[in-house]
Amino acid sequence: MTVSVRLPRVLTETVGSGPRHEVTGRTLSEVLENLFTAEPGLKGHLLDETGRIRPHVLMFVDATRADLETPIRDGSDVQILQAVSGG
Repeated sequence: MTVSVRLPRVLTETVGSGPRHEVTGRTLSEVLENLFTAEPGLKGHLLDETGRIRPHVLMFVDATRADLETPIRDGSDVQILQAVSGG
């Protein structure tokens, strides 16, 4: 399954890649692993040491909140967001 992954600007500036990536995978976990192959610097920003999605990261598949086991269909849109905090 080929999907489009959209990254927030803060991540594209960090790793030097563009905001959109075409990636394959049958689950969100597979999509992310294939994305990390192309952009290994993203992994530490999105997943913690145990391989879970970091608490400040939100992932959506076709506009629905997703977890690593969320199935992917061909042509799905994956959007990754990071919470912004401060004062």
